[in-house]
Amino acid sequence: MNLYKRLLFSLTIFTCSTCIAQNDTSRTTKKNYPVRQVTIEPGLGIHTNAGTDLLITNLVQWNPYKHLSLASHTSYNINNALQRNFNGIQTNYNYSINQKIGAGTTFYTQRSAHTFLLMAGLKYTSFKESLVTPDLDKVSSLVNSVSPDYGFMYSLKKGVNKYFFSFRMYVPLYPWPIKDSNILAVDGNMNNVSLEFGVGIKIN
Repeated sequence: MNLYKRLLFSLTIFTCSTCIAQNDTSRTTKKNYPVRQVTIEPGLGIHTNAGTDLLITNLVQWNPYKHLSLASHTSYNINNALQRNFNGIQTNYNYSINQKIGAGTTFYTQRSAHTFLLMAGLKYTSFKESLVTPDLDKVSSLVNSVSPDYGFMYSLKKGVNKYFFSFRMYVPLYPWPIKDSNILAVDGNMNNVSLEFGVGIKIN
């Protein structure tokens, strides 16, 4: 009889322990997306000008606090990657290098993090084109320029492990159309909106 009572008592303790463990596990899975202090997120992207530009980008983000985000964004843009020869004009090279830093805030859900950043920096553009026709001598034109680059960036991180998927959208505020109030104008910003896709890794 004592053995029966001992077995019943042990079974009761084991059952209660199992239930508590299951409750703790379910509570853990319902926690929000983990705060990652330092992440590196390389990616590829395009501009919304019919996708003719190819972007090689990287975002380094630091979260010193849960809802405070500091970031550095670097991109190398191959402009008009598919259009190299047109009507006797040969594009030798056409690229831009962008470097921006910014600050913003992050909101967390169960398996993702949404970051909104205000970015500011510089853009260096260089291109060279040559006129190549059988009737005329070869003439080349070279342009190098530096311009400000500032705007809003949205960053999405998806996944709860050390490695995760990353998506970014950057909406520049410069250059803003001056002579045309239509934001879809050629001189407007919509052609310079970038969409970037990549992966990320948690460093700390």
